Amino acid sequence: MNTISKQYFRLRAYPGKKDHYKDFIENNFVALGWPLIGDLTGKSEEEIRVALDIDIYPFKTKRAFGLAVGFFMRLLSMKKGDIIVVPHKNKTITFLEVTSTYIYDETFINSHMAHQVKTKFLKKVSVSDIPPKFKKSIDTMATLTSLNKYAELIEDILQKKDIKKSGIPTNTFVSDSQSKKIIMTISENVDRNDIEMFISNLHI
Repeated sequence: MNTISKQYFRLRAYPGKKDHYKDFIENNFVALGWPLIGDLTGKSEEEIRVALDIDIYPFKTKRAFGLAVGFFMRLLSMKKGDIIVVPHKNKTITFLEVTSTYIYDETFINSHMAHQVKTKFLKKVSVSDIPPKFKKSIDTMATLTSLNKYAELIEDILQKKDIKKSGIPTNTFVSDSQSKKIIMTISENVDRNDIEMFISNLHI
């Protein structure tokens, strides 16, 4: 699987500290807040720092300021085909595909959603269906983070492979017999010899 060219992100749907998940899905975009800093198209990291350093958006600490700069650097790095994971209320996780580069849309200034990338919906899953380690990474408080280390796991979820709580990709097979039923779930790295050995050790 070639996932090198793709980037993977987790974004919280709370620009302006309000829940905008429904807006994201209905309008096919995701967004960051801080709308009054203006259009950041083509801006460098230093230029973003200057734009954010205004009285209307006071930051409590230098670390908080630095994190915000990082959020915008990630948003500006997004390209078509990248994947964004959006958790919501600790119940569901929505997977979106990026369909545009960064856009500054002034019509969304008042709703704190002017800094955008366009997206399309791919899939929504329950948080109970993902491995704990992945959920822990998604649960971090930062607004926008990288999930590149989970690229293969995310692709497995999108391709509808069974992902058990161990985080190991598996396939499930069901027999076609009408009178007897056999269900077998095996990890992808299991070969014929492994299966034969397993069957030979069954006490039936």
